[in-house]
Amino acid sequence: MNRRDWLTTGAATLALVPTARATDTVAVATLPASQVASGLRGAALLDAFVRMRGRTDGGLVHGWLRSQRSAVIQGDITPLCGVVAGAVQRFERIADDVYEATILEVAHYTDPQTGELLERVTMPGTGRSVAVPAYRFGPVKARFAVALDEWEEFDPPQGGSGATQFVPKSSVHLLRSLEPGGVLGDRVIVRANEYGRVYPDRSKPHTVYYREWMQWQARAADIAGANAITVPAEYAYTALTSWRPWMQMGDIPGHTLDSGHGAKAASWDDCPADFLAMTRERHPDVLDDPALALRSSPR
Repeated sequence: MNRRDWLTTGAATLALVPTARATDTVAVATLPASQVASGLRGAALLDAFVRMRGRTDGGLVHGWLRSQRSAVIQGDITPLCGVVAGAVQRFERIADDVYEATILEVAHYTDPQTGELLERVTMPGTGRSVAVPAYRFGPVKARFAVALDEWEEFDPPQGGSGATQFVPKSSVHLLRSLEPGGVLGDRVIVRANEYGRVYPDRSKPHTVYYREWMQWQARAADIAGANAITVPAEYAYTALTSWRPWMQMGDIPGHTLDSGHGAKAASWDDCPADFLAMTRERHPDVLDDPALALRSSPR
């Protein structure tokens, strides 16, 4: 019986169903992590991912990321900057096998040694000192499924006033996927993959690309909880990205490499103090009323 059938059977049917014993709930919550992970396929895998990254009831959720970004040029790897970022988002199921998220992201680029906010950075390969733009992207819509292959048309105003520094007006080919759950001790791991290629139009070679991996993990006992709409979770993060327009790298072959970690947060109060201080300076509205910021037009 699916959820819709259950909700429409009526109160008379509920009277015929025995009340679940407390021991039944405990038994589910103490299943071995390997058994919980083996059950994460199809819709169950998607729901587990959404409960790790967000909420299945449409409620507001926050998250943060701390990463080290390096420039990679013909095998030479040069630390470029730190990244401390946060997001506010809301997930909504739009089909049995698809969730749509509304996401607003803010990121700050920092000195890799001091952690101070960067205003300019000297790019490896060119030696050019370039201005580092503020990154605020969204609110935008993004769809998630176990396997998703779609095109979307992107116009920079959709992302905000500074979006042209990161992604030009373009057609974007997006591949998103989730891998079956793995196990680490008493925790379940779900890997989310994303690959985006940006084309001036669909008939020309792509000009920007990014490849992102997020390994989400949560306690198996939390994932096994039948009534859990959200679970505490953290993630490891890796990304490869082509040069962004603001980097002014021209035809120099190479890309950036990010490696970091982050977590879901119940509110901004659970996010890193340096992220909150920098965001208070540049985007106070996002902290003061995140729900309103998520409903508002991009800035």
